Amino acid sequence: MSEKIVVGIDVSKAFSDICILSPNNNIIKRIKIYNAVIGMNSLISVLEKVEDEYEYEDRAVIIMEATAHYHQILVDFFRKHKYEVIVINPIQSGALKNINIRKIKSDKTDAYNIALLYRIKNYNETITHSDTVNSIKKLCRQHKELTDEIVEHINCLIAFLDISFPDLQGKTSLSLLEKYPTVQDVLSPENKQDMIQLIKENSHKSYSYAEAKYEKLLQAAEKSIEVCIVNLSSSVLIQTRVSVIFSLQEALKAINDEIKKLSLLDEKFHNDIMLLQSIPGIGEYTACVVLSELGYISNFSKPKELVAFFGLDPGVSQSGTYNRKNNKISKRGSPHVRLILHMLAKSNVYPNRNREYLNPVMRAYFEKKIAEKPYKVVMCAIMRKMVQMIFAVLRNQKSFELRTPEEHQKLIRENSKQAA
Repeated sequence: MSEKIVVGIDVSKAFSDICILSPNNNIIKRIKIYNAVIGMNSLISVLEKVEDEYEYEDRAVIIMEATAHYHQILVDFFRKHKYEVIVINPIQSGALKNINIRKIKSDKTDAYNIALLYRIKNYNETITHSDTVNSIKKLCRQHKELTDEIVEHINCLIAFLDISFPDLQGKTSLSLLEKYPTVQDVLSPENKQDMIQLIKENSHKSYSYAEAKYEKLLQAAEKSIEVCIVNLSSSVLIQTRVSVIFSLQEALKAINDEIKKLSLLDEKFHNDIMLLQSIPGIGEYTACVVLSELGYISNFSKPKELVAFFGLDPGVSQSGTYNRKNNKISKRGSPHVRLILHMLAKSNVYPNRNREYLNPVMRAYFEKKIAEKPYKVVMCAIMRKMVQMIFAVLRNQKSFELRTPEEHQKLIRENSKQAA
């Protein structure tokens, strides 16, 4: 049994519940602190008194759940004060919720169960990464949120244009819509030269090209004038929507620039980005998302561990003679990575704009499996294949090489002979 005092912390937004266990698993003290400097210092004072009173030689070990972002300030504070801090996944602490016969769910019992989890050693510590990797992870997640928000605003803008400019075809410059949002604005002769100049500046092409585009826009406006619905608020709604899109795009550009800047600070991280880009379909941003979520490949010993970390491993449901066959994936990993992996899988099995396949070997595998199994099952298998590629490239620190299964097996046999 460990001789250390164990401090279980159940973290919430404003405050945290604390349970301090003795080496004999007796509850020494229960307290509640605010997640601020005063509250955390008060806990350190309590721990120092307990250590002196019971004459414990070792300092206390602190264990808590990874609770959104609220636990991060506590982890950083106590590590700065030289305490051992263990962060666990809430799924693991949740496994102890039925340890008592009575059905009890409270912050006090949660803090006790978290501390007890350290005693039975039935946990895996949540991986903590460097400040650079964590920063890139936050930026990538913000990038995803901003991208979704831009798409949402563009869809709303299209909905406005479907009513106020129904015959508008193709992509129209947002700059043009911001200044001339309605059919009446386009039809006004006094706006002609300004519109042509605006088209020329945004397209970076000749004046004749801009003039031809203006004529097409004018024709669309003439067709729409009889059926369009223009309210008093139409101009403002379209202009403000365009303005918001511009602002979000500027913020997205700033985030992209910061991701590139930070990726250069960590030489190992930057080298891994370059290696991942050798895999078909993976670009710089995609590589940053994957790497920032997994951290360093040294944390994983097998491809299966990385597959499980991303939540692509099948769940198991078995009891007695019952064994469920149609199990779904666990989805316990990062949803951001699963989305990226799904996009990668599609780019590897479907043709690009030039009607070419980025990965003919993966396409052949897809065609073989789709004849036997449902589409979603096959795509999950493709995603797992992508994870195995990522693992192999990062583990071996070698660029991806496209090989058929036969070529791969032959290479393995040759390497085995050389090793023998």
